[in-house]
Amino acid sequence: MVTTRAARREDAGALGEVHVTTWRSAYAGLLPQALLDGLSAQASAARWRGLLPCSPPLVCLVAVDRTDQPTGFAFAGPHRDDAGPGTAELYSLYVHPDHDGAGAGTALLERTRHQLQAAGFTQARLWVLTTNHHARGFYERRGWTAGGRSRVETREGAELHETQLAWDLTPPPP
Repeated sequence: MVTTRAARREDAGALGEVHVTTWRSAYAGLLPQALLDGLSAQASAARWRGLLPCSPPLVCLVAVDRTDQPTGFAFAGPHRDDAGPGTAELYSLYVHPDHDGAGAGTALLERTRHQLQAAGFTQARLWVLTTNHHARGFYERRGWTAGGRSRVETREGAELHETQLAWDLTPPPP
């Protein structure tokens, strides 16, 4: 069983490490190596320190191991584009490669769903690299569907082709 909890300020260092390690693993061959090599766990940790603890409607969760050390995280909140009221965005969900497949991603996603529902959101969206079939499969097996939108972002000279996925947060009828 995977344990999840609210992310705390003291988790920032571990979250920076998880973030960078996961990016380097998940995006190897999908993003330029120079971009991945330029990532900094310290810079990521500093961003987390500035964010934590989260206040609603933001959702900042961690999956933890038996020693309460973060092994993954989910970050969500109001949609950053003009998506209309009731629409949330899953900004990021990452699980350290050493814990991939152990249920942390699913546990984080389900707890995120419950917190977004409690905050009054009825749908969620996310952006995923179009060529990241592993991540797309993970989300699609959990009910996310292609929303018909795509975009190209440029990050440090690299073009990132992304597809938007959508998730219905309304609970099924009893």
